[in-house]
Amino acid sequence: MNAFPKPVIDAMADRAMRLHHMLWHTARDSWAALTPEQREVFHHHGWEPPRPSLTAPDPLTGRRSVELGNGSGEDFLFMHRQMIAAVDEILVEVGDPQHARVEGWPTVPPPEDTTYPVPPPFDISDDIETAEAIRSAKTPESFDRIRAWEAEFTEPANLRQMTLGRLGARIEFGIHNRMHLRWAARMPDYRPGGDAFSVAPLWDNSDYDWLADTYSAHVNPIFWKLHGWVDARIDDWMAANELTGPVPWSFAPPWSGPAGGHPHHHPVAELALRARPGTTEADAAQSRLSTMETTVEHLKRAGVGEPARFAVYDDI
Repeated sequence: MNAFPKPVIDAMADRAMRLHHMLWHTARDSWAALTPEQREVFHHHGWEPPRPSLTAPDPLTGRRSVELGNGSGEDFLFMHRQMIAAVDEILVEVGDPQHARVEGWPTVPPPEDTTYPVPPPFDISDDIETAEAIRSAKTPESFDRIRAWEAEFTEPANLRQMTLGRLGARIEFGIHNRMHLRWAARMPDYRPGGDAFSVAPLWDNSDYDWLADTYSAHVNPIFWKLHGWVDARIDDWMAANELTGPVPWSFAPPWSGPAGGHPHHHPVAELALRARPGTTEADAAQSRLSTMETTVEHLKRAGVGEPARFAVYDDI
């Protein structure tokens, strides 16, 4: 596997890009489980998600369910398509013949694949839940479920029976989250998750590219193989429904974070790409960063923690 060009890694490891990716996932996944006071913090800082990705916990079991009918799956597909477009712009500028654009896996690599081997399971001393989820994702049974999902999500007859939002939601909390955990490898250290956001600058080093953390996953080259596969399912859905031209998103546009900038460009990835010293883009990137750091501090004070990392729902 060839490493991505350094300009891509640098842009994705940018602190503002890391914070945006983490806050976007956290806002959608946490919203239905928050207190009114905690929701007000997200709202005040422009991070209230129009379409939460998960339901509130069941009063008896505490179990949460995936929101399949509210369109949150379109937000998932749209935001990551924006990220891919931003990385493609960097690759065009770099002109690396080995990386002309983001290319996803044509099919999910099997256990015997030598180019994208599945890293062995490992322990995380302060996050037993995530370690167990990662261990489960690496089993033969887990790959069988991945293959079943892949077959379902590439079959035109199935795609014709699903809205794009439902498809996106099922992909996100099924095969997508499972693949993040399956290809997560042992790191020297892990950014603490759970009760409070830990975003100390030491986690901004480009070497921190753990696939099981929304603060770092997009720095890892495998993220783009995985999300390239996810993005291709939009095109499959379009073809199955005999649609051409722009994607018929149900919202204008779907949600990728606080408003600002071009509606079809990623709010922060574009700035990370263009932020050269002394440019207006650099000033804008610094402003976005300062705003998000303030948001994180206010969320901490309100007692907002990060949701479980890449929770998988096998029954969707």
